[in-house]
Amino acid sequence: MGESFSADRDGPAVREPKRRDRYIAFEFPDPRRGREVAAAIHAAVGSWPASERPRLVFVEGRRGLVRCGHLQKDEVLRLVNALRVGDPPFEVRSVGTSGTIRAARSRYFSNP
Repeated sequence: MGESFSADRDGPAVREPKRRDRYIAFEFPDPRRGREVAAAIHAAVGSWPASERPRLVFVEGRRGLVRCGHLQKDEVLRLVNALRVGDPPFEVRSVGTSGTIRAARSRYFSNP
């Protein structure tokens, strides 16, 4: 027998899992404070590695949407629910999570 099969590999033996995006919808009490919420989210995730950093997709009225990877979803949910913004502070709370932006928009941003 010749060489072992694993000796000729060029790349890593185990691949990184593919990133699957999750969209976390959140809400806050006053629609005029959207810029403060956006700034607080950007500040809270600023120290995260760029490849794992959640992104604020948009803020619309009293609600907003954050995109993150499926492996970071629980951590981002904790971060969003722990946010206290402004003076006097108000809380931001998550409303739900979706796997696509289309489903998130229809579930959490449609006008009843």
